[in-house]
Amino acid sequence: MKYLLLAALGSAALAGCETGTFCTEEFRSVGFTWTTPPLPASVVTVNARTGDTLSVLDQGYEDFFAVVDDGNMKDLSDEGDSLNVTVLDSLGSVRATAWFVVGKDPCHIVYRSGTQFLP
Repeated sequence: MKYLLLAALGSAALAGCETGTFCTEEFRSVGFTWTTPPLPASVVTVNARTGDTLSVLDQGYEDFFAVVDDGNMKDLSDEGDSLNVTVLDSLGSVRATAWFVVGKDPCHIVYRSGTQFLP
């Protein structure tokens, strides 16, 4: 009887627990590699669903340019948003355009589709 009562209390305690979400400490970004010189002066990302221009915390590295990163989690839907990316030179002229689809999970942004290389 004592074990049955202990098992019932344990089951009741477990039923009240929420499952936790465990995230890694990595910082994810989605972007492209620029393949021809000169390097772009700026990259502008607009969320087609909201019309908002997104700013990224990740400024890229060498010839990699981020279009969205984990700092934009609040700006993205779980299912994925279409992002219109415009690459500009130092005079403000358009060098390239591309579309990315990026969503999110409870921890990070999630790449769905888009080009890896531009132009």
